[in-house]
Amino acid sequence: MSRRLLPALLVVSALLSDLGGDHGLALAILLCAIPAACVLALDCYADALGSSCSRARPVLAGVAVAVLVISAALRSPAVVGGVPHVAVSSLVLALLLYAGVAAGALLPVWRTAPESA
Repeated sequence: MSRRLLPALLVVSALLSDLGGDHGLALAILLCAIPAACVLALDCYADALGSSCSRARPVLAGVAVAVLVISAALRSPAVVGGVPHVAVSSLVLALLLYAGVAAGALLPVWRTAPESA
């Protein structure tokens, strides 16, 4: 259960660090969040293969990984002139995507009974 919460907690920590003005710490936290987000995406994909969830959860988790990578790329130290606003806004988008993943985990799977041969 903790590995499902870890990416969202790290994104919240990075967002709070950004709002506090410590952009270097936010980048470090974000770089730690990317592998955790990949693990969550693979976990959601495994659940989808096992038919225990819908296909929306792995898609949302995968898009969240892409958003985190883009945010980390935008705020990398190679970018001169501070952190762009879109890098901070993408963290909010990632949180919304993780809320969708959590909602998908809480809702039951609506599937029909398989037809017998």
